Amino acid sequence: MPRAIRWLLLSLGGLFFLALVGVVAVIWISDLHEGTYYGPYTNVLPAGTRVLLADDYALAGGGSIAKASSGIVKKDPAWDEDSCDPDRVITVALSSGQSVSVPRRILHR
Repeated sequence: MPRAIRWLLLSLGGLFFLALVGVVAVIWISDLHEGTYYGPYTNVLPAGTRVLLADDYALAGGGSIAKASSGIVKKDPAWDEDSCDPDRVITVALSSGQSVSVPRRILHR
């Protein structure tokens, strides 16, 4: 194999390797900053999960729900495990039989 072709192949191989390392580095660095700010509010609450209210909550109709009221999740609109909006509305069936929609931030498993 002529020397020029050998150097061309080595150069192309080196450039391919550097490009591959660059792509891997960019992916790795972007994953380092992939954390969520609302740690305890992440994750989907599947239907049937038992939850407690962490704070008193005033309903739009004028009623209120006391802290530590328990209920079962009926619907969580989150689309994936990283849904971290603390104000996303989750429908809960309380032990009193009332069905209410409350923000995720006041619910605990």
